[in-house]
Amino acid sequence: MAPKKTSLGVAKDVAARLEQAIRSLGDYSHVTVRAGRAHLNVHAGYDEPVARFTPIGAGRYRLSFHSHTGRWEPMPFMGDVSHIANVLVSALGPFLVPDPDFSRTNSGSDH
Repeated sequence: MAPKKTSLGVAKDVAARLEQAIRSLGDYSHVTVRAGRAHLNVHAGYDEPVARFTPIGAGRYRLSFHSHTGRWEPMPFMGDVSHIANVLVSALGPFLVPDPDFSRTNSGSDH
C-alpha cells in the first residue's frame, strides 16, 4: 500500500502542474509556483510573489494579485489548474515578464 500524501505533498504536486501550465503558455520559464500554507504563490523571478492561487475545493482555485500596497487583492477569476493558468497569463502577463531594468522595490525615483 502506498503511503498517503500529506496536504503539503498534494499542494506541491498541484504547484508543479500549475507551473508547467503557466510555462506552456509562453516565455515563462523563469516563473515558479511554490506551495505555501494555504496558497500556491506565483513568483516571476522576484522574492515577493506576483499572484497566488487559493484552493476553493473540488480542484478549483481563486486568483489574487499582490498589489503595490503589499495587500492581496482578490480577482474575479476561479477555475481548475488549466483555466486559472490561462487567466493568470491573460490578466497579469505583464507582471510575469522579467525585466532586468525593473526592480519591484524601486519607487521610480533616482534620488
